[in-house]
Amino acid sequence: MRVVRLLAFCVLLVVCTTMAAAQTRQYIWSDIDCRQSRIAAWPGLKCRATNVVTSEGNIGVFRQWAAFGTSRDGYYAHIFLWEAENSFSYLSADETTADFVKGIFEYGKSIGQISPVVRYRDADYVTFKDGKAGRTCMGFRRAGRPRRGGYEALTGGILCAPPGKTITDAEVSVFIDKAQLRPSR
Repeated sequence: MRVVRLLAFCVLLVVCTTMAAAQTRQYIWSDIDCRQSRIAAWPGLKCRATNVVTSEGNIGVFRQWAAFGTSRDGYYAHIFLWEAENSFSYLSADETTADFVKGIFEYGKSIGQISPVVRYRDADYVTFKDGKAGRTCMGFRRAGRPRRGGYEALTGGILCAPPGKTITDAEVSVFIDKAQLRPSR
């Protein structure tokens, strides 16, 4: 009987350990105070962050951050940060800027009329039409410092004008310039 209990305990331990490891590979978003965010969010934005997630083999360690909201004049802003949490981890920027923007935008599957990529300082951006809300938008991607065949972080952002308005070049540059990170703790 003692051997059966010991065997049952070992099986339970393995199952629980496997479940715990599997759970750490899934991003779970939580609301946070924007002062705790790595994104330097401006007033009026809401902030969220994920748990720290490990990759297969527990070598890659990552976290995601977001700040988003709609201004009084109807402009929607969303800033996203995906970062490696240790020196062994890196993020790939293999996908196109348009695909990256589709991935971070809540209505990414419905965007159309995507422009060719434009370079502004240290970021690439595209403009597009939000097919769900009918807004004109832009989205950018900025890679962090190079690391081990990838980057230490990827920052992105979406800015959408209210329906019936367009986004100007000046608004694009101000938004990309304003999307900054706080120093790591």
